[in-house]
Amino acid sequence: MDRITMTRKPRAAVIAGIAAAALFAGACNASDRLLEATDPDIINPADIRSADGAIGLLNGALGRLTSMTAGGESLWLLGGLLTDEWKSGDTFQQRDETDQRNIQTSNSILNTAIRNVHRTRVQSIQAVAALQEFAPSNRLGIASAYFAKGYAELQAGLDLCNGIVFSNGGGEAPEFGSPVAITEAFRMAQASLDSAIAFANGTDAASVRIRNAASIAKARALVAQDRANLGAATALVANIPTNFTYNATFLQSSGDNQIWALNNSARRYTVSDSVDATGTIRNALPFVSARDPRVPTSQNDGNGRRQLRAFDSGTPFFAQEIWPTRESDVAIVNGIDARLIQAEARLQANDAAGALVILNALRAPTGTGSGGVTGLAQLTLQATPAAQLSQLFREKAFWTFGRGQRLGDLRRLVRQYNRPKESVFPGANDRFFKGGFYGEDVNLPVTQAEENNPNFRGCLDRNA
Repeated sequence: MDRITMTRKPRAAVIAGIAAAALFAGACNASDRLLEATDPDIINPADIRSADGAIGLLNGALGRLTSMTAGGESLWLLGGLLTDEWKSGDTFQQRDETDQRNIQTSNSILNTAIRNVHRTRVQSIQAVAALQEFAPSNRLGIASAYFAKGYAELQAGLDLCNGIVFSNGGGEAPEFGSPVAITEAFRMAQASLDSAIAFANGTDAASVRIRNAASIAKARALVAQDRANLGAATALVANIPTNFTYNATFLQSSGDNQIWALNNSARRYTVSDSVDATGTIRNALPFVSARDPRVPTSQNDGNGRRQLRAFDSGTPFFAQEIWPTRESDVAIVNGIDARLIQAEARLQANDAAGALVILNALRAPTGTGSGGVTGLAQLTLQATPAAQLSQLFREKAFWTFGRGQRLGDLRRLVRQYNRPKESVFPGANDRFFKGGFYGEDVNLPVTQAEENNPNFRGCLDRNA
């Protein structure tokens, strides 16, 4: 009896232990499941393999387009800081060195701006692929995605050095690109924008809007590649109304206009002028002292308070009033861009009088070809081709202030019109108002982060 009892007790204990362990494991597993949280930043590719998922990718790409233009501290702002649109009113070295034209490849603000360009492009590629697979009849959506892709490629070519890298993502592993010259970036932009134009072939207002936007962007890419393309660019935009606009839009609940936020509100940027604490800044336009109604300025911050100094407490502060609120729309492209291309084409054709007609029509407060700004006097014909070209690019600077075109235009004056960079870019080795001297940068470098790409070894060159 005792022997039988002794042999059975351990067996029962083992069974009980196994059962208890199983119950404990089950309880732990259930507890673990209760504690699990889905990471909202990780999207399972299977979750977007549908028409709704494709629309989500498109909306994301268009949101990225806003971030890489007026919705973030973008190449638009940094390119304007490198030139003469903005001055650094900040204490951050990344902004000061950009203003000083002596940018380090470790510049984290520039790195973020470049990353936003690539994110726009890659998500646009993903949106096109998803729409073509799951919603091929949505031609307008496909056109919009191609427009965002082409615009990202255009902006990269306008602002970055030779040696831009366009990699592709979204697959199981990244597809690393190799460095290309800016001319290749412009060719890529043209191909993407051709696709946008082809897909936006409807007669409805939304299709016409995308087709016009893509046509203006393509015309800009053509001109940036070679001024011999001005005739073809003019043909693209000839029928686009001057009052046309394709806007980045903002709501306080989803994100501020960052031109307003970084200038008017935070006072990290201040509108630049042709003079500062060191005296006259060579080649800089007087965006403040000209009192031009196209670039209205004040010393009122985003809360309506008068501020004499920027964030750094030393730099004089001037706020732009083109976009006076955090929700002000900003034109990514517009019909004024089209008219300026036509005016440059007239100069290219040795028709300075014809170019002046277009420029003065823009200056008229109303009428066909008007830019819709009051208080602008009519221009007079300049005596020499050089003066006529300077007049055109000055006009363009005031019409396109803050919209990502100034750096590309100054580079074109060097690259296409053979003007010495010392006669085009601000500072030209003069004293910088925060100490030291201006550098010689005429573009924005591809940043250090790209060194993760085994094909990248730095900018091919830093030429305009």
